[in-house]
Amino acid sequence: MKRLHFAVGLAAVLACSGLQAQTKLVANIPFEFRMGESSFEAGSYVFDYSAHMLVVREEHGSRTAAMALMLPVSRGRAPKTGIVEFNRYGETYFLAAIWTPSSTDGGGLPKSAGEKEFARRTAPDKTEAIVVRTK
Repeated sequence: MKRLHFAVGLAAVLACSGLQAQTKLVANIPFEFRMGESSFEAGSYVFDYSAHMLVVREEHGSRTAAMALMLPVSRGRAPKTGIVEFNRYGETYFLAAIWTPSSTDGGGLPKSAGEKEFARRTAPDKTEAIVVRTK
């Protein structure tokens, strides 16, 4: 039953995501990172972002890709460029948020079980911000 609810919810989000403006950002990530249960090697990635959905995929190739539902987040000042933020625990990075250029609104990822485990053992060392370009 939970799978059915998830599938219906995901279908609704995907159907509605076409109605929202979508932003494609490209970033060269110099470290391995995680997004939910997915792991990504260092490299260049495309971040397809709308208000409720994020799809991350390799810029050149299609071996690695993942999708996540986003939570709305906001900040006081709008960044001039797009920004991808990561929480760092030692040498392990988790995708935390994405900010589009010139907007105070962004999207945050809920912490995965893996990140919660890292957070339980230690506080994040710091938040890493990667400046991205619009595609």
